[in-house]
Amino acid sequence: MTPLSPRKQQILRVLVEEYIHNATPVASEALVRKYELPFSSATVRHELAGLEEANLINQPHTSAGRVPTDLGYRYFVEHLMRESALSLDEQRLIRHMFYQVQDQLDQWVRLTASVMARLLHGAALMTQPRSSEGRIKHFEVLAVTDLSIHLVLVLADGSVQQLRLLLENATQQEELSAIASRLNPHFQGKNAEEINQLLMNSDTSPVERIIANGIVRVLEQHEEMQDDIFFGEDIVNILDHNAATSADPRLQPEEERAERIRKVMEELEHKRLQKVMDDIEHKRILPMLASQLPPTEGVQIIIGGENQWDEMKDVSMVLARYGRQGKVGGLLGVIGPTRMQYGRAIAVVRYMAQVMDELLADVYGCE
Repeated sequence: MTPLSPRKQQILRVLVEEYIHNATPVASEALVRKYELPFSSATVRHELAGLEEANLINQPHTSAGRVPTDLGYRYFVEHLMRESALSLDEQRLIRHMFYQVQDQLDQWVRLTASVMARLLHGAALMTQPRSSEGRIKHFEVLAVTDLSIHLVLVLADGSVQQLRLLLENATQQEELSAIASRLNPHFQGKNAEEINQLLMNSDTSPVERIIANGIVRVLEQHEEMQDDIFFGEDIVNILDHNAATSADPRLQPEEERAERIRKVMEELEHKRLQKVMDDIEHKRILPMLASQLPPTEGVQIIIGGENQWDEMKDVSMVLARYGRQGKVGGLLGVIGPTRMQYGRAIAVVRYMAQVMDELLADVYGCE
């Protein structure tokens, strides 16, 4: 893209900020008046025409103002957006909430998604922390009947898997416990392939082989299913936020019209977002997306039509990996209309990824 002049950059920045705030097409006169630009309306219109030629903005209707395009948002995010960060009070509140559930791994994902959704009045996306491959930490075998046993495995990422197995001959609990005590030191930290190698190079009893094969089966399924878990925060808080920003009866007729347009736009955005959330969950878009994102640190932004799914062309995602690549980790982020508050969203996602990094480091040594 040809670099923009400082004047075009200033005009594009305030136009994007105004549209994000009001959800109505922006006119040149409104920009000059509200932002006290040191140019005339005619000059601003000329520059807007240039921005339109560069495909950074467009005009929905001949008599309407301009709105940013996906490319315009991208330029804004990469070159014009003001840096943002969570306040110290927000950081302290978040830390306090996680302190209350610090020993409850199953609550981390729900709390993280809830915090992101409420801070941004949007929808949160997150995968459970999982290992990139299944490795065993410890297992126990419990007798159910003379010919059936219950296998309980604790994996290296903290997840617990269970499996019912059938035996060929009656086996007592004492023998099963002895087998577990004998095999645990050899299997600890191993993946499915490594356990198979151990079985090939050692003599095992029929019961030991049944147990070992069951463990291998669980580890292989764990690796195949590692991206299946999806979590989406309910977007009712978006609608609540919309209701809380209803029109002020004291508005002037022109402002009332703009307010009606804004409310219609927001209602359309909410319906689209709800449909996208349903599509993400039902079509497992998030796991596919997680596998395609480059394994780089930091926040990544996907704006509108930049993604490969037509269902998501009207929304943007702000995402970050958490944990440590190759060990225990996952993906978290937020999804919203393309006119989302990108600076705020980046700050929230970055901070929550940092919180999850620290939590996982304490539990799994992922620093």
